[in-house]
Amino acid sequence: MYKRLSAVFLASALLVGCQSEETVQVTDTPSQIKAAQQTKDDVKSYASTYKTQSTESNKETQTYLGLKKDEDDNQEVTVKNAEENGKFYVYDKKAILQKEGEWVDISKLGGSQLLSMTKPLLYTEQFQLLEKLTDAKYKNHTLTQTINGYDDYLKVFGQSEEDKKAITNLKKSYPDIHNEITFTFNKRNQIEKITNDLKLKNDKTTVHNNAVTTFSEINSVHLDIPGPVKHAKEVGA
Repeated sequence: MYKRLSAVFLASALLVGCQSEETVQVTDTPSQIKAAQQTKDDVKSYASTYKTQSTESNKETQTYLGLKKDEDDNQEVTVKNAEENGKFYVYDKKAILQKEGEWVDISKLGGSQLLSMTKPLLYTEQFQLLEKLTDAKYKNHTLTQTINGYDDYLKVFGQSEEDKKAITNLKKSYPDIHNEITFTFNKRNQIEKITNDLKLKNDKTTVHNNAVTTFSEINSVHLDIPGPVKHAKEVGA
């Protein structure tokens, strides 16, 4: 009797365990979005990159941002563009950069502006866009949404009055718009890559902007924050 009851209890426990770990069966766009949402909170640390390439009237500009984020939300950020090539840290929720060879805490002196630079690199920030791609096409863990015209563009990006105003002004300068957004997921339904390809056109010129965001080393990043960064002097207080 004891053995039989033990077997019953064990089977029940295993069943409960399986139910709690049940995942969404991905077959289409809604299920892929739901599956990604379901695993979002499991992503604690990662490395990410954000690369943009813009072309207008044969003039090209490139920007690179790289980030490593640990479980404590500390961040090491690399910035490369035509004007700068440097690094800063987010440690204990403080923005810390190097000035004249010394690491300083500028949280009270434009720190919020510096922190806003990391938004394109943060995993959770990507869901603001992902959750709007309800019209995207699904294929092999990839979602692709093609936008032709400002009416469709407004549906995705015109969430606030400020956004709508900015898009209206954009339309005045560039009447033609084409945008293709692609999300690629790994086998765990975690975001692996995002491509946002935007083309704007008027009678005189075409603007082409291609932005690529990648995520890797998920839950494997460990940051060794340098001592001078941890003890950075606060400025602007």
